[in-house]
Parts: sequence; C-alpha cells; structure tokens
Amino acid sequence: MDVQAYFNRINYRGDFTSTSETLRALHFAHVLAVPFENLDNFLGRSISLEPADLFAKVVTARRGGYCYELNGLFSLLLEALGFSVTRLLARVWYGSRPPYPRSHQVLLVDLGDESWVVDVGFGGNGLLEPFPFVAGHVATQGGEQFRLRLVEREEYLLQCFVRHQWESLYSFSVHPCQPEDYQYANYFHSHSPDSIFMQRRICTIPTRDGRKTLVDHSLRVRRNGTNDNMVAGSDSEVTKILLEHFGITLC
Repeated sequence: MDVQAYFNRINYRGDFTSTSETLRALHFAHVLAVPFENLDNFLGRSISLEPADLFAKVVTARRGGYCYELNGLFSLLLEALGFSVTRLLARVWYGSRPPYPRSHQVLLVDLGDESWVVDVGFGGNGLLEPFPFVAGHVATQGGEQFRLRLVEREEYLLQCFVRHQWESLYSFSVHPCQPEDYQYANYFHSHSPDSIFMQRRICTIPTRDGRKTLVDHSLRVRRNGTNDNMVAGSDSEVTKILLEHFGITLC
C-alpha cells in the first residue's frame, strides 16, 4: 500500500492518525474523487479483488469500481493507517425486490468508544461520510437525511429520506467477512446476465452540490436539486463524457 499515492489519488492533504475526524475526511475525499462504475464488465475484462490489482486500477490508472473494489481497497488504506476494520456483507434493498441477497460490501470501523458504518462503494444515494453505528440515529449528509434502524435481531437497516419518504438502502448484520467471501458475489455481478451490472453501463459520482450519473448513453447532472440531462449520440461522445465528468480514460 503506497499511502501517499492513494492520498494523491483522492486529493487528500489532511491528517492520517486513526481518529473519527480523519476517517470522515478520508471518506469524503474518496467519494468525491473516485467514481462508482462497472465499465470493465462491458470491456470484457475480469474484475480482480487482489490488493495489487485494486490499487493498480483505482490509484494508478485513476479508475473507479463497484463496492467490492472500492470498499475493498479503502479498507486496506484504513488498516494501513491503523484503523480497526470489519468487513461485512449487506442486503441491497434500493431498486430491488425481495428476497434480498447479501451482495454488497460495507465496512464497520471501530474506534474504541464508537463505531462507524463506512461505505465508499454504494452507487445510489450513498453516504458521503461515515455514519454512526447507533440504532435510531438520524443525520444529514449533503442535504439528504439518513437513519439507521434495528429491524430484527442483529440486522440493521440504512435508509435515506427521498421524495418525502424513507427509502431503504441496505441492511446488514455485524458478522465479519473475509476478503474471500466476496469472490462468489463478485463473479456473479461481473458475469451473470441477471446482474444489473451486466445489463447497463453505469458511472456515477457525487459532487459538493449534487451528483453526476451516466447510464449507458444518458448523462444526468444534478446541481442544487436541478437536473440537466443529455444523451450521447455515439461511443466517442461517451468517451468524452467519461473524461470530462468522471476523469476516466479507458485504455
């Protein structure tokens, strides 16, 4: 882990001690710099979760990735800085129908007297900062309200207040996972036609005043609650959008 190269990738110039302030600053810097994307699935490339491959893709090649890649690499950075990280598997509710399989990687960071839900790899209305691991807690991030509920024994549900109602994002238990536990779900999402990540090309990133989202050839830019939409007429225009809006150059 080349920590300084990682810091340069996410434009981070702050402290690196294992405190809640550092955790929040790193999380915020990461989500604003590294897009959530599944572009390799449409380029015929396999998705490797090996640490060296994750670093080469996200840091060196300045690409993005989906949850197993982004949270997987971010967990390694946090551990290199002395944070205590537990890797979890979550059931995605947002945009899905039951039954909800455990298919999303999320992290739990323990700082001794407090724990935080950490997730830099959710492509929808995701967290901009770590969320306190406290059932019933409600907090506002980026103008959106989030809350954490205990819905059944040892199962927690993260929700976001969207369109005047609470939308369920994902639920999780705190049973720890190993990196190998993500291999099966990663294979499904990068190979199966039943996976949403094999059905449409997605690239999205939050901004300080909204979010940019590319789905196939359609780009939506949300700023201060207002949406601007455009449709790319060709793959070359998509390539231009990826560079101008997401900083991605496909090689």
